[in-house]
Amino acid sequence: MAQETTPTGTKPTEPAQDGDAGQEPDYKALYENALKESRKWESRSKANLKELDELKAAAPKADPTVEERLSALESENASLKASAARSELVDSVAKATGLDRSIVATLNGEDEDALTEQAKAVAAITKPTGGAPKVPEAGGKPKPGKPSKKDVLGIEDKKERLAAIAANIDLF
Repeated sequence: MAQETTPTGTKPTEPAQDGDAGQEPDYKALYENALKESRKWESRSKANLKELDELKAAAPKADPTVEERLSALESENASLKASAARSELVDSVAKATGLDRSIVATLNGEDEDALTEQAKAVAAITKPTGGAPKVPEAGGKPKPGKPSKKDVLGIEDKKERLAAIAANIDLF
């Protein structure tokens, strides 16, 4: 409650209230009412603080097993993501260098450049050097001694024909 301040020596002038023009307000009663109100709110505040402390004490603590499980799941998730990224990297390097994926997977490069460099080095080592070039068979004729599909199907004996089909399954 803000009160107006007046210069010393002069009395505050208040408008007339219900015919009490000459009486001053009872400052002592106002002070005691304010003090009583203050103490009422102070006791409520202390009661609320006590209730808050009780509620905080009664609140369940975090279960340590939940925290442990959460950290284990987070680490597992991170390792799975790293494994997937490594697999993707190995696939791309294997495709780019022409090496088998299983060979590239055994290399220890951490990033694409290092892994590609290692894969190229392995490819250079495994590439045959010198010698005659490999020439594909001209005309696609079967090798001597190897029957054609027509020859196999031309066998009259059923058991022999089935045996020839099994032996030359790549023709079928």
